Amino acid sequence: MRSMLAVSAVVAAAFTVPASAAVIDLSTLNLAGSAALVGNQLQLTNTTSQSGAGWVKNSISTSQSFSTSFSFSLLGNDSGKMADGIALAFQNAGNNVTGNGGGDVGYWNIGGSGSSAVGSVIRSWHNNDYGLSTNGVVQGLKTGPFNLGASNNVTGTETVSYNATTHVLTLSGNFLDGSTNTSYSISDSKVVDLSAKFGSSMYIGFTGGTGGTDADQRITAFSISAVPEPETYAMLLAGLGIMGLLARRRKAC
Repeated sequence: MRSMLAVSAVVAAAFTVPASAAVIDLSTLNLAGSAALVGNQLQLTNTTSQSGAGWVKNSISTSQSFSTSFSFSLLGNDSGKMADGIALAFQNAGNNVTGNGGGDVGYWNIGGSGSSAVGSVIRSWHNNDYGLSTNGVVQGLKTGPFNLGASNNVTGTETVSYNATTHVLTLSGNFLDGSTNTSYSISDSKVVDLSAKFGSSMYIGFTGGTGGTDADQRITAFSISAVPEPETYAMLLAGLGIMGLLARRRKAC
């Protein structure tokens, strides 16, 4: 009996480590700055000189691998290049903070005092770039696949995943240029130790910022899922194998 209980405990532990993909209700996010809930979407900005953010209320562990997916919409008013962009951000300053607006898209200086975030940045206006930032700044990113600011209508999806063992952060997704109805694949990869940077936990959310030109910048969907470590799969398979062996022995008796 003790053997059966021990094996059951191993299998239970293996199942509790991974979490199924959890769709985040955007109405449950903590809003800061100019952010507002419009319908069932998170609107980060909608006019000039704004900085907005929306954060998942509870922090998550930095020691476990995870994956996030989101979709977004950037819409200008056709009077010129829309500005300035958005970011998926990880930080440990709190769940009600914003950073500098304008070209820093509400991402730089989150929480003040030079606080440094990690995340995936999309910049419009004339910057026309995107990619993973590990030092809280929006410079030094990858060149966009088309002129994001001049399009005045950009939608897309991103998946950003973190491997807590190798400390590799990866980005994949696509941008759709609404002016030409053309889709472009995007990707990036960086190494960053989130535990060393933030401690045991961090907050996940979105930021957006505008300067002298406005844009309606929204997050339209968001999900988070935990990714089991390789050793978790090994425990699961070992547990299931022993359970199968014990079941066959019981039948034979």
